[in-house]
Amino acid sequence: MPDTTTRTMWRDAPGGLVPTRTSRAEGWVALLPTGRLSAIAGALFAAGLIYWPSSAALAGLWSDTENRAYTHGYLILLTSLWLIFRDRRQVEAAPLRPQPLALLAVLPLSALWLIAWRAGVQDLHLVVLPALVFSALLAVLGWSVARVLLFPLGFLYFALPLWGDLVGILQHLSVEATHALIWLTGLPAYVDGNFVHLPAGSLEIADGCSGLHFLIVGLAMAALYGELSRDSLLRRIAWLCLMGGLAIVANWLRIFVIVAAAYATAMKTFLVTVDHYWFGWLVFAATFAAFLWIANRSAGAHGPESVKPLPAATTGRRSSGLTVQTCAAALACMAVLPVLIYAADLRRPAAASTVAIDWPQQQGAWQGPQLQPATAWRPEFRSATASALREYMDASGRSVELFAVAYRTQRQGMELVTYDNSLLGDDTLRLLDERIVNTRAGAWREATVMDASGEQSIIWSQYRIGERAFVRPHASQLWYGITALASQPVSSLLALRTVCESGCEPARTRLEAAASSLLPTLRLKTAQQEQEPLT
Repeated sequence: MPDTTTRTMWRDAPGGLVPTRTSRAEGWVALLPTGRLSAIAGALFAAGLIYWPSSAALAGLWSDTENRAYTHGYLILLTSLWLIFRDRRQVEAAPLRPQPLALLAVLPLSALWLIAWRAGVQDLHLVVLPALVFSALLAVLGWSVARVLLFPLGFLYFALPLWGDLVGILQHLSVEATHALIWLTGLPAYVDGNFVHLPAGSLEIADGCSGLHFLIVGLAMAALYGELSRDSLLRRIAWLCLMGGLAIVANWLRIFVIVAAAYATAMKTFLVTVDHYWFGWLVFAATFAAFLWIANRSAGAHGPESVKPLPAATTGRRSSGLTVQTCAAALACMAVLPVLIYAADLRRPAAASTVAIDWPQQQGAWQGPQLQPATAWRPEFRSATASALREYMDASGRSVELFAVAYRTQRQGMELVTYDNSLLGDDTLRLLDERIVNTRAGAWREATVMDASGEQSIIWSQYRIGERAFVRPHASQLWYGITALASQPVSSLLALRTVCESGCEPARTRLEAAASSLLPTLRLKTAQQEQEPLT
């Protein structure tokens, strides 16, 4: 009995999509995974398993309902998987030419991932992962197939935390735009810093109001629109610019509407008293509808682009041409370094329980240390193993404050260098200038700060990983990531502060003298040793 036919298979062609007739049995066969699709799925699964710290970090990031900037991550992942499945005919039809040299990129990327993970630089080890998977698939399947996978794997970057540096810029633009809209409309309000002051109260344009989430999702949807339309590169860039601009402007309008509603209701509007999160997405939905209208009109005005037709569908399951040796080599390159480090961690003895900070006593003309100095300087370092602030007096009675903080080991949430830590502490001290200075006591990072009374002071700081000193924080973190692969170095920061009484040059001289003789010593304390106060 002849097979019945149905229009379930489509192919791209210049001028639109054209249905092709295929048997129902062949259609079901085409939906089944092939050797190449299985290799792709295997690489993705292996990466998620081998590099499990990244998988766990992404799960936490995508489920963070407090900081919601990446809660769209699961949708991005599902879309990427669907795009690969959608292009399965191209994956099967492309010539298979493995590129073993690509494995030379897998090993360095794996090493970079390990360093970033050890250093607690979460953004970096997450960003490395898609590139690592792509390199492994390139080695196994070759350039022709890898080109098909380039967009689906690249699309994952819209779910990764590489966009955080835009928060400050977007927040500043939002403040300035709100200021301009208030001026244009004559609303009785004024902007001071990040605050909008109204007769009935004040609103803060905080980090979460920057519109980063809307921007990322908007760019992702614009990129997906260009991919589904199979537009040229220039047109795709145009869609990204258009949607990015619309998302930013929509966030400005969202903030202004909230400000206007707060004024009209004397701060009693639902948008102020309860929540305005979903209101933002309503504004975004209207913005995306405008994007689709503009994009469709633009496409109609310029006519359809010339699109290369997709390779013809195969009429049955055919050999993928893959070899076990190639797949095994790629898997080995992905796994060898992480597995070695994981195994070494299991065999490595537990770290010493704590770190003690030993302060020098009565060094020359210096008097001290005073245990509880009366100072406005209160550095903040979360989850530190030990920290202490002390004060010394020189022969003329001028004060130098010293601060030390140490981490026995670093991991995610317990890092020396992170946005949650602050050498200046709360808002009591304001940074005026920062530079690197080279002295007889070594290189230091110098910060000139001012307190609420207008008094200036200088802070010298230096990061240390084991016995090695750094003045650049990110360099210290990367060095920790390297050394922590084979050992357990203590990470610390030493800082000195003194007031500029008659200019800052005498203060620098005083700091140099203190740095030469008053620096504390860090000492490991095991659980069997007698405990003593660390602060």
